[in-house]
Amino acid sequence: MRISAKDNISLLNLVLETFSDISVSKAKKIIIYGCISYRGAIIKSPELIIGKGEEIEYTKYSGGKHIAREKTDVPILFEDEHLVAVIKPAGVSVDARPNEKIKSLYALTKSYVRRKWGIKQNLFIVHYPQTDEAGVCLFAKTKKVQEILKKTFPNTKREYHALIVSKPKHKNDKLNLWLKNGSKNRIFLEKPQTEGATLCSIQYSTIENFDNYTHILITPQTYFPLQIRFILSHIGNPIVGDTRFGLRQVSYNWLKLYCASIQLQHPITGKKFKIETSLPNTFMKVNLPLFHEKGENILEIEQENKE
Repeated sequence: MRISAKDNISLLNLVLETFSDISVSKAKKIIIYGCISYRGAIIKSPELIIGKGEEIEYTKYSGGKHIAREKTDVPILFEDEHLVAVIKPAGVSVDARPNEKIKSLYALTKSYVRRKWGIKQNLFIVHYPQTDEAGVCLFAKTKKVQEILKKTFPNTKREYHALIVSKPKHKNDKLNLWLKNGSKNRIFLEKPQTEGATLCSIQYSTIENFDNYTHILITPQTYFPLQIRFILSHIGNPIVGDTRFGLRQVSYNWLKLYCASIQLQHPITGKKFKIETSLPNTFMKVNLPLFHEKGENILEIEQENKE
C-alpha cells in the first residue's frame, strides 16, 4: 500500500492521518515493527519528515509479538547507494571508544547497511558530532564520497534547535567571535586577525521564551567544532545541559542542542537536497531548577589576553 504525503509531515502523523481509527501507540508500533518503507529502506523513525508529494510504502506486519522486545534499527532519515543519514541520540558516541559497552552509532548503522546491501558494504564517517549532541548525522558508503562530503560540508546549510539559559539580550541576533583550536580539544578566544584564529559566526532567532530558559533556532554561518556552544556560553546564555561550556546544574538534563536539518549538495549528482527531522518529544522537557542560585560558573574556556 502506497501512501502519499499531501504536505511536509512527520512519519508518525502521516500514519495517524492515513489510519484515522488507530491510537498513537498503535501507529508507533506499525513504524517500529518495520512496516514502513521509504526510498527503498525500512524506516523506524517516527520523527522522520516526509516531504510534500513523497511516498511511503506500508506492508502489513506478519511476524510475532517477539519483535516488540527486540532492539530496533537506527532511525534512517535518508539513504541511497552513496550515503546514509541517521538520527543520532544524545549520549551515544558516533565512533567506538575503548571498552565501550554501548554500541556506537557507526557500528549500529554499519550493521544495518550490511544486512541490507551485503557483508562487503562499508561505511565512513562524514562529520563527528559530540557524544552529548543529537540530531542528523551523515555517513558515506565509499571513501570517495566521504572525501567529497568532508570537503563540501562547511558549505552546507544547517539548522539547530537549542534551549538556552534565561533570555538573550536580543530576540534575534548574529554573533561573531574569533576562535582557535588548542591541544586536548580546547578552544581559545582570540583577538581579530590573530594568527591561526578563525572567524566564527552564528545567527539565531527566538522561538519561545519561558521563565528559566529560551527556545531558539540557530543557523551557523561558519563551520567550527563546538562554535555554537562556545559562543552562546560567551554571551551568558549557555545551552541547557551543557556541562562543558555551561553553568553547574542542580537538575540533570541532556544537552538541549539538536541538529534538525542539513541542506547539502549531493556528492555524485550535484543536486541540492535537504535532510530534516522533527524534534523528539523529550527535547522540550526540562528538569528545574537549572543551576545554583549563585549561578556558580564552571565555564571551561581558556582565553589568551595578548597585547
